Amino acid sequence: MGRTAITWLADRLLDISALLLLIMMVHVCADVGMKYIFNRPIQGTLEVVSYYYMVWAVFLPLALIEMTRSAVSVELFFNMFPRPMQVICIALVLLACAVTYAGLSWITLLDALRSFSRSEVVMGPVTVAIWPSRFILPISFALAGFVCLWHLVRITVSSEARAELIASPSSDEGPV
Repeated sequence: MGRTAITWLADRLLDISALLLLIMMVHVCADVGMKYIFNRPIQGTLEVVSYYYMVWAVFLPLALIEMTRSAVSVELFFNMFPRPMQVICIALVLLACAVTYAGLSWITLLDALRSFSRSEVVMGPVTVAIWPSRFILPISFALAGFVCLWHLVRITVSSEARAELIASPSSDEGPV
């Protein structure tokens, strides 16, 4: 699979997730240090970690997961199918995934817009606006769905893509 704009984007989303995990680690360590050394924890750490860092770190890499076909899969009968049936099976799965991601994107977009219209906040030791974090789900689901559609188009027009997508993603790793 060559370097394309979509693979570049998926890689950058992973980079952003990794950076957010690093920032989260520093933030939580600083909070614990401030709590036990100075008896002054950083206010709002739990809210920021729960509503920002974790959501972004978990959902941003969805496009990369779909790009690299790293999701959990069970190939119980798939390898026994003739090659044309394998292509049809993969195409149907990609279509189902794209439709599911589109539905999830739409539903979470409606929730995000509702949250935005109410200027949703969470109240703890400090008030934290959480409506911006609600938009990461529809964006992540839409990007993952786009990757599935991209694979679907590739599998229908390119024999190289068919061979690549039919090859078991775990075949490179050897026996476990």
